[in-house]
Amino acid sequence: METNNPNAKVQPSLMAADLPPAVRVFWDSAPENFRIPAILTAIDCYCALGTRLRAMYVYDLEPHALLLQVIVIGESGSGKSFTRPIVKMLMRPLKLRDKELKRQEQAYADLRKTNAKKLPEEPITDVRCLQTITKAKLVKRADMFIRKYGEPLAFWFYNEELATMTESNRRAFADLRTMDRLAYDLGAEYGSDTLSDASYNADVDVLYCSLFCGTENALDEYMDKRSVEGGNCTRKVLTNLGDLMGDDAPRFRQLTDGEQAMVNSTVKCLMDATYTDDGFLQPTLMVPMEWMDNQVKRWCQQQREQVLKTGSRAHNCFYKRASVSAFRMATLIYYLWGMDDKCHAKVTRFYRFMAQYILDGLLAKWGKRYEQMHKNEKQEESARQPLYDQLPACFTRDQLRELVVKLDLSCSVRNFIYKWRKARLIYDHPEMKDTFIKNYPKGNAK
Repeated sequence: METNNPNAKVQPSLMAADLPPAVRVFWDSAPENFRIPAILTAIDCYCALGTRLRAMYVYDLEPHALLLQVIVIGESGSGKSFTRPIVKMLMRPLKLRDKELKRQEQAYADLRKTNAKKLPEEPITDVRCLQTITKAKLVKRADMFIRKYGEPLAFWFYNEELATMTESNRRAFADLRTMDRLAYDLGAEYGSDTLSDASYNADVDVLYCSLFCGTENALDEYMDKRSVEGGNCTRKVLTNLGDLMGDDAPRFRQLTDGEQAMVNSTVKCLMDATYTDDGFLQPTLMVPMEWMDNQVKRWCQQQREQVLKTGSRAHNCFYKRASVSAFRMATLIYYLWGMDDKCHAKVTRFYRFMAQYILDGLLAKWGKRYEQMHKNEKQEESARQPLYDQLPACFTRDQLRELVVKLDLSCSVRNFIYKWRKARLIYDHPEMKDTFIKNYPKGNAK
């Protein structure tokens, strides 16, 4: 059952003025249909760069890292590649740093091929930008962070074609679903312990921000039944480009020199908040977000009321993670505003808009599937439960007949009643015809 939002008339809105300048430039430079996808792409990159930022979420006892998993959905040729220049612009300093570290790794690999008797120690690198990677290599790179710094860092996982991920999944990502879930939360460790010498064994905290682009079909293949059932889908932020049939190709405005300088300054600020000048790690920075606790609780309470009214299991599941992802984005927005108290109202509007946006996207894509799976589980559980236990304490012949048909039982209603009477499991109601009582006191039975 797909749940429509009863609050559509009071749908929260988002304005350019609610966004800090480093995010607003991507709103202003994008065509109207691409504004939300553009700022989500930028925010995702900023969160990956701000890997040392932390915030306390009102419903949790441990701090959150700003980890996001965004998926841009659109038809082939719809312009999903708009993400590439944004990613290149924002992630350039980190990629240059990775490139130098990979040169060190390659130099050591070349040295090993010479069969030198005495080799120097293998360089401990902290490469963070990924596209496709095997499970063993991902565990090794995550362990490098611990060996070098003693703390985990967030990877940046970017792939322009989601189909590439599903192809890799068949070859080497046997545990991708597990890591996908664990990578969303700080402190959720993933362990690898195998007999293979080619593998890498360690217990690591794999963290990553990810941005994937793909079609609806590629998403369905990537997010299969096990992923929906296991909760992987609730960690995703879907942004759909919509139906662009007949539309002109999207045209993004080039950033002005001033805008480019401001974006570069923001990227440098986030890099400086991660690494010191001498290559060590900066301490974590706790962004004060306690002032927004009541706003988060109020929005979640509104969603709980809708769940009680609609009975939607999907809504009940999806709104919780939608709130978490929106809160993490709001934390970044607040940080980019300079943690200025005057911006509380803007950050709150952003949180409410994005929480609803994420929730609507999850319900539209996976609401029906989630409800259907839950319904099937209830039917299977009902089929395993004895027929007698599924009936109320006082039941009619028609109620019994309806349940027998629903469970597709071969025995007739008359036969059940005869046997239950004989076993004194039921008694005739003293006043109502064709009505029976379970475990009715024998002395009062008719």
